Amino acid sequence: MDFTKENTLAEIVNRNLNASNIFDNYRLNYSTEGKSRIGDACITKGLNAEVILNKLKKTENSGYNKLKISEWETGLLCDFIINNHHTYIRKNLPKLITVSINLIKENKCDELIHEKLFQLKNEFEIHMQKEEKLIFPYIKRMKKIVNDMEKYETPPFGSVASPVKVMEKEHRNAYTELIIISKLMRSMITKNNNNASIRSLNEKFTEFISDFNFHIHLENNILFPKAIRLENKLKKQILKN
Repeated sequence: MDFTKENTLAEIVNRNLNASNIFDNYRLNYSTEGKSRIGDACITKGLNAEVILNKLKKTENSGYNKLKISEWETGLLCDFIINNHHTYIRKNLPKLITVSINLIKENKCDELIHEKLFQLKNEFEIHMQKEEKLIFPYIKRMKKIVNDMEKYETPPFGSVASPVKVMEKEHRNAYTELIIISKLMRSMITKNNNNASIRSLNEKFTEFISDFNFHIHLENNILFPKAIRLENKLKKQILKN
């Protein structure tokens, strides 16, 4: 699949979801910076864009791509995000915290890693609750109103664009914290390269970041833009009536 330096990171992943693995390997932020063109992103990171574009060209278009996630309706996207990615966070972040506690007892883990993981756990839960209790139900409700011509009631937050901005800001903050933890992890591995528990923690954390990136890509670059367009369509429909 051919791409150019002008394609955005989000566009590339939407057309070939397997590209997310390549971006993760090169630490190209397609989740919260998905609107960045790959050429610009590579310059910022000091990477050779042609090398990455060549790898993308050779990347097999399979797996998730067959599901055509970018074409899903908003309700299905909401359910998929909750059932897969919110569940993943609630299941795996506590495990990372437990491992970090055990390593601290052995004086082999930076306490700051544990503190940041614990803080993220609390912040993620509050964030996910806002999505599950407030934003996602409204998004699903909008689709039903459009399809079934039901009565529309303005939500307490006025427009979906308002909470979306808040969610996107929180996504950026979480990404920043994850990168800080990742750097602390790499430093810890350098000092304790032969420790199997530390290597295991780092591997699990790397997997966690990959899931986070794809999770946030689904929200920032697919679900939220669809929701904003859907609300605009709904408001135009109301004005006509």
